[in-house]
Amino acid sequence: MSSKGQIAAIGYSAVGSASLLGLYALLDGHAVNPAVVMLAAVFFLLVLLPLAWLAGKAYDRMRTIAMQDDLTRIWNRKYVSGMMPKLLRQAAKRGKPLSVSLIDINDFKLINDSYGHQAGDQALQLIAGALRGCAGKGEIVARWGGDEFLLIRPFDRGTGQPIAEEIGDALDKLSKRIGTRVSASVGTAVFPGDGDTLQALLHHADRRMYDDKESRKRGYDRQTMLQA
Repeated sequence: MSSKGQIAAIGYSAVGSASLLGLYALLDGHAVNPAVVMLAAVFFLLVLLPLAWLAGKAYDRMRTIAMQDDLTRIWNRKYVSGMMPKLLRQAAKRGKPLSVSLIDINDFKLINDSYGHQAGDQALQLIAGALRGCAGKGEIVARWGGDEFLLIRPFDRGTGQPIAEEIGDALDKLSKRIGTRVSASVGTAVFPGDGDTLQALLHHADRRMYDDKESRKRGYDRQTMLQA
């Protein structure tokens, strides 16, 4: 969780205390009395500092909650949209690739239709957990909307395994654990080759995700014909 709110609140309270002392000295027309300085310091340490810390902590917590998806508790669209410009600037500065993978859960409507929306919500929570397990330090897993997720890798970890395979393996393990087949179609775009904005990267990732979905469908149809 970010601590920007705590830092800001403590800083503002310190500046405010110093300003009040300065104002007191200006109005009094004399140097500040050491006893007044000591009293102000004690008041700051015992009253203002704890209050500022608590207020800042509450702000940071609320800000984090606002950036999380209500159902899955992973990052949401608002968080991704706010973070991407910074991540892209860092990637450009370091000369490192950044990948955005769009993940669409296959036939998710069947889960809702077969087991109900409550089971569908539970499935989304489990899927989010499985995807979070694919993410390393500094990587972002977010719910983009409905049954679509994002996995953002600000740098190349060099695992040697394609992202789609990693996600497929994680969902295969989840499928075995819950006894229901869960799979996803994945499309990945890479900065800077595929674009230098989130919109451009998502455009390419979305197109490749649908290519993957169509490829899976053709493979399924072919297998069905052979078995007939």
